[in-house]
Amino acid sequence: MRPRFISKALMQRLLAAVPFAFLSLACQAQSSLPTPPMRAAPCCPAAPSGIVHLEAVARSEVKPDRAVATLAAVRQGPDAAALNVEVARLLDAAVEAAHATAGVAVQTGGFQTTPRYRTVSGQSEQDGWTVRAQLILKSADFVALGHLLAQLAQTLQVDGTGTEISGDLQAREQTQLTKMAIAQFRARAQATAHEFGYRDYALRDVSIGNLQGLTPAPRPMFRALVSASPAEVPVPIEAGVYTLTVSVQGSVQLQR
Repeated sequence: MRPRFISKALMQRLLAAVPFAFLSLACQAQSSLPTPPMRAAPCCPAAPSGIVHLEAVARSEVKPDRAVATLAAVRQGPDAAALNVEVARLLDAAVEAAHATAGVAVQTGGFQTTPRYRTVSGQSEQDGWTVRAQLILKSADFVALGHLLAQLAQTLQVDGTGTEISGDLQAREQTQLTKMAIAQFRARAQATAHEFGYRDYALRDVSIGNLQGLTPAPRPMFRALVSASPAEVPVPIEAGVYTLTVSVQGSVQLQR
């Protein structure tokens, strides 16, 4: 047989159809592949359960161990320089007397010179000067400090008296109350776990507070009554009682 020749036009049509044939086969092969499973969208983790927030507070009644008194040397007049000299002299004498009393700690405060004014015919005008110097006394001997105040009140004003807790006593109370508060916190955590039907607990976080209850203000005194005591009657200083506290706060994870 004679070979059959393909015309040029037919050859072009066949070549043009080849890419479409391969594309169709590729699409059929791709459609026959298994479809990958759909991945689930990630979700937020569930909040942990069995977490309890607790607080325990330990308290103690403590008598302050130090008496505190605040005095002032005050003078008024037209000559500021002379007033400064007079107030300095009064303050030096008071400091010397305080140093002579056993167990008394002495601290000087501010020394101020300020103008004094009066009103004349509706107008304010300067009428001299006021000089004031402060003296702070502290002692563990309440009676001795009371006697010293009666002596100094003849020349100085007693602005106020009060009490405070020394640093050593604060440290001891802080240690003791912290132990008590931690023990209370642990006992409460264990009891809470049992009440909710859990076997035990694990500590998540905890904070221990500082010693509270240390800041009562000194009591003001009537200067006229104190300074008008010629017999130098001892000034009474009553210690009273302070309520000190330490708190422990935190959270625990209850465990089955």
